[in-house]
Amino acid sequence: MLIGYFDYVVIGILIFLNYTFWNEKLEGNTGCILGCILFGGVLPLTSQIIEIKYVQMTIGIVDNFEVLYTFLRFPTYWILGIIQAILIVIKTNFK
Repeated sequence: MLIGYFDYVVIGILIFLNYTFWNEKLEGNTGCILGCILFGGVLPLTSQIIEIKYVQMTIGIVDNFEVLYTFLRFPTYWILGIIQAILIVIKTNFK
């Protein structure tokens, strides 16, 4: 599975937060560094660890090829971070 349950929860929370804070005024650099840290490393690494633990519980012995797809979590979260940044730029430019 390319996206796991943790990823669905993160995407759901992100959509909820975007919907909640869309009408509020944002400052220029609010959360820029935090967003880079979260989408650049913390969220994909956490997702990867959770998926490897899940595979280990269900299959037992973890083979490298069975969890190779977990490295695709990093570009997936990078794309989500870029989309989030674009949404913030669009929001700040049109208000």
